[in-house]
Amino acid sequence: MPKSNPFDFFFILRPLILIPSWNFLLIGSYLASRQGGLTPHILMGLLVYTCVMGGVYILNQIMDIETDRMNKKLFLLTGGFVTRRAAYTEMVILWTIAVVVSLWFGRLFLLFIVFSILMGIMYSVPPLKLKGKPILDTLANGMGYGMINFAIGWLLLSPFEPAMFIRFLPYFLSIGAVFINTTVVDIEGDRKAREWTTGVFLGAKVSSLVSTLIMGGAIAAAYIQHDYICLVPAVVSWPLFIYSAAYVLFKDRIHRKMTIASFRLPGLVFTVITALLYPMYFVILIAVLFSMRIYYKRRFGMTYPTLAQG
Repeated sequence: MPKSNPFDFFFILRPLILIPSWNFLLIGSYLASRQGGLTPHILMGLLVYTCVMGGVYILNQIMDIETDRMNKKLFLLTGGFVTRRAAYTEMVILWTIAVVVSLWFGRLFLLFIVFSILMGIMYSVPPLKLKGKPILDTLANGMGYGMINFAIGWLLLSPFEPAMFIRFLPYFLSIGAVFINTTVVDIEGDRKAREWTTGVFLGAKVSSLVSTLIMGGAIAAAYIQHDYICLVPAVVSWPLFIYSAAYVLFKDRIHRKMTIASFRLPGLVFTVITALLYPMYFVILIAVLFSMRIYYKRRFGMTYPTLAQG
């Protein structure tokens, strides 16, 4: 068994996919206050949510360890660099820290944190395992990233308002559209693995059409609310959705590169916008990406992340 490295226990949190959850938490805070700036209060909230989502991503890897081994990916667990027992222990520690620190923000904040953890469990663990249930997988992603994530950011700076969920609707729709297209490019592999996703259930043609319509709905909702933070990524990426849908409808096959671009571009634009709202966030992003390049190069002799990799 390979010898563990202390840094393995950080990078098993998958910091690259932590970035979207950071983006949406920060945007939620901005919508609540219309003020940028990474205050100690917001940084503490980011730490809490990093513990939440880091634990969720560890759990997801534990549940998918055999599939990931077959697909030769996410090899910290599959390669034995981190044992399953150590991963479970780290997950529990992270969630305990999140719950304990959340008490400082109040009971309602704690409630949303606990609900976020429960959604992460329901998403990955049988018998519910929402990631393997069509439509519900899309709703879970839209709700988790586009509603709960934003609400946690909102509550860092403003009191709870039921109307805030209407503010989050454009994000719920755009994230749902993006997620559907991620399932489209994985249809073949998911069928072989017997994963019953939205893409597998609806098929490439219907899924691409539905995701395009949902992104159009996100544009309409953002425009009505004068929410340019969501409007810009949605408008910029919508032509890619339209092209991908038209291609699969008329060519009867997926345009893989264009479909991948359709769900990667919104995340990139959201990240840039978030960093413009919070200039110090650029420093965090650069530090994370730079540390990943060093870690993966020295630990595994590979260049990651790159523009060609997710």
